[in-house]
Amino acid sequence: LGVGAHNIRKDISRLGVAGSSTSGYEVCKLKGLLAEKLGFEKVMRACVVGLGRLGSAVLQHSSSDDYKIIAAFDSNVNRLETLKTTIDLFPAYQITEVVKRLGIEVGIIAVPASTAQEVADRLVEGGVRGIVNFASVIIKPKNENVFVRNIDIGGEIRILSALLKIR
Repeated sequence: LGVGAHNIRKDISRLGVAGSSTSGYEVCKLKGLLAEKLGFEKVMRACVVGLGRLGSAVLQHSSSDDYKIIAAFDSNVNRLETLKTTIDLFPAYQITEVVKRLGIEVGIIAVPASTAQEVADRLVEGGVRGIVNFASVIIKPKNENVFVRNIDIGGEIRILSALLKIR
């Protein structure tokens, strides 16, 4: 990690995990306690909004140890009828209702920038508490208890380009 052992022990102790600087930690117990403290013991229920190329690609990786995509939305009803997936598909106007009914906690936004904020607002209204935003606009949730990760792929490529240039 590039961080000294003292800092690691200090961080672990702040989570309330006890150990010894001489004998260390029981790995299985430490892993379980960290998972519990950080919320990793539970699979998050997620949805994708926007089933163009990016949203469809995300949908193909519909679950992991951390999350499970249980619904997807698109404004194009024809697209919903032609996609082949085991995930339940819904028209975008049903976002709020379906998110509430299914207890979805995380929304993944893959829509054009012009509609991203509206989609985020509807997800939050339905009860989503975390959003991964792939639209090329910054999402600002109206609820301060909602966390948003704005991921700008073009911006990330520009950063890599700059890093490669200076090496």
